[in-house]
Amino acid sequence: MKIRIGFIGCGGIASAHMERLSRLEDVEFVGMCDIEKEKAEKSAQRYGGKVYNEFEKMLDEVEMDACYICVPPFAHKGQEEICIEKGIHFFVEKPVHLDLGKAEEIAKRVKDKGLITGVGYVLRYFDVVQEAREIIAKEQIVFARGRYYGGVPGEGKNKWLITKAMSGGQLVEQTTHIVNMMQYFLGDIEEVYGYKIEGINNKIYPGYDVEDASSIIMKFKNGYIGNLTSTWLWSGFNSGVEVVGKGIVIDYQGNTLTVDRGNKRTISVSSLDPMLEEEKAFIKAVKTGNPSYLKSDYLDGFKTLAVTLKAHETMEKGVPVRI
Repeated sequence: MKIRIGFIGCGGIASAHMERLSRLEDVEFVGMCDIEKEKAEKSAQRYGGKVYNEFEKMLDEVEMDACYICVPPFAHKGQEEICIEKGIHFFVEKPVHLDLGKAEEIAKRVKDKGLITGVGYVLRYFDVVQEAREIIAKEQIVFARGRYYGGVPGEGKNKWLITKAMSGGQLVEQTTHIVNMMQYFLGDIEEVYGYKIEGINNKIYPGYDVEDASSIIMKFKNGYIGNLTSTWLWSGFNSGVEVVGKGIVIDYQGNTLTVDRGNKRTISVSSLDPMLEEEKAFIKAVKTGNPSYLKSDYLDGFKTLAVTLKAHETMEKGVPVRI
């Protein structure tokens, strides 16, 4: 049995998903939708499927088992809700929304309907990440330190990314991967307190209204503490999570895991394509009706969104905020 897939959004990240899905024998592309119809046409020519520029019409007319929702944060305008109404399983790229209330309602409805959902926290599918989790579970852990450093995306030409009302800013749109990984390693976060600095990039890039850097302190439900720093002031790229315990430092970066015990240091490098593993897991979950193959679902994505949006709230209020 082939799983019939539709796409809402046919841009860069969608194309990456399509290419990997096309390698799977049990996938059939049945619908391609984008507000720029030529993008949908190009995708359909390569992979198949009917072409649309209105997602409501595609979801109404095309019989599909699952839908990939690959739209920018500001463009979540009912796609998930229609999928829920029609009983269509869906995969959504991060962040899952910009409206926490709407995301919470979607999470509740997904649970009530019993749908299979996936969220694009692709880093969880690295084997070295699973190795890190196994090590963490056996150690006396005390805190985690996350970071996400980079330059302004597209040198400010991607206007929606540098506009907080459209992207949520660096923390919500990009550093979300690191927040999600910290949750994956140490569990749910219950409180955040943060600071921000601004006034540099907005003088360089017209329309820029995102903070230049932020620093967040976290309290985890199980007693751990953590901190997270982000900036768009750098000229390169560096991100990762460091977990510290009694006599051990576990440092995860990209496809590499370093475990330092002081007198012994080991390095593991993954050769996996995590996005391909992510596609396999989602398709298998839809095919079998078993969500356990997935490492991130909508509820998980909602929890990460809550942390990043509450982090912005604490930066504005200047007091700790509970999640």
